[in-house]
Amino acid sequence: QSTITRLNVEDKITIFGPVPKLEVPIRLSQHDVFLNTTNVDNTPVSVIEAMALGMCVVSTDVGGIPYLLDDGHNALLVPPGDPEAMAAAVRRVLTEPGFAGTLSNNARTSARLYDWDLILPMWMKLLQNIAEGL
Repeated sequence: QSTITRLNVEDKITIFGPVPKLEVPIRLSQHDVFLNTTNVDNTPVSVIEAMALGMCVVSTDVGGIPYLLDDGHNALLVPPGDPEAMAAAVRRVLTEPGFAGTLSNNARTSARLYDWDLILPMWMKLLQNIAEGL
């Protein structure tokens, strides 16, 4: 936060603390780019939520994230611990004509694959097959 203040970009960058669940879509929809800077993660729900809202996701390339995100298609992936790469990816989203729109549309499409209405029946069938010994 002190760097944001020092650089005088408070009107351009928001860092959230804990947000009540019902406020998440409202808060996210007020922004264009979602940064996921984690060093360890598998399938972060926050990234799927951002994708569902059509945000441009820039994330570290760690854990299960490369299985969730397709670099250059529905998000941009950068090496962990590389702030220069993160900044370059954000710059690309903000300056390359048409790129943000493409990422946004592809992110929304990809997020639909994680819709609970689609996933629940698959889990139910799997569990039923296990219970029946198939």
